[in-house]
Amino acid sequence: MVKKTRLEELAEGLVSFKLLTSITGTISDRAKRRYEKIGKSAYEILKTKKKLPEDSNLLLKLTWTDKSDSWARNLSLAIEEFKQKYPEHGLKLVEIIGKHRKTRRAYLEFGLIGGELPPERYIKAIQEIAKELGEEEARNVYESVRILERVVKKKKEKTHTLLLPE
Repeated sequence: MVKKTRLEELAEGLVSFKLLTSITGTISDRAKRRYEKIGKSAYEILKTKKKLPEDSNLLLKLTWTDKSDSWARNLSLAIEEFKQKYPEHGLKLVEIIGKHRKTRRAYLEFGLIGGELPPERYIKAIQEIAKELGEEEARNVYESVRILERVVKKKKEKTHTLLLPE
């Protein structure tokens, strides 16, 4: 067996990791679009003051925050530098940031209060993203994701937030 050069090893690494990032990135992009669409639908229903049933093990509520204000203020040094380098555009930038500082942002807060979702719900989500997968293949993807979750020691968070569009 011929020993590979360092450059060959690096080239193989690039090819193999590009495949992983391409596939997982595409899946992630599809899931994110679906996630945001579902969030918007939930927001529309929550705006009408509807709630989950009292006995549900799910959490879904509409919250508001001004976090964006403090985050925008933390950028002041970068803005000052930008204004010094590009004075004609700096004033327009400050105007735009000022408009957004005054905006309260809506969030969905969601998660599980107790228990787990059944694997079938995750499998259904996988099939919605990758429509060409049958149930058995989607189950294999689900099981692989759970294994990867354990390997990367991804801690399951109880609640999540989704920033809603303005």
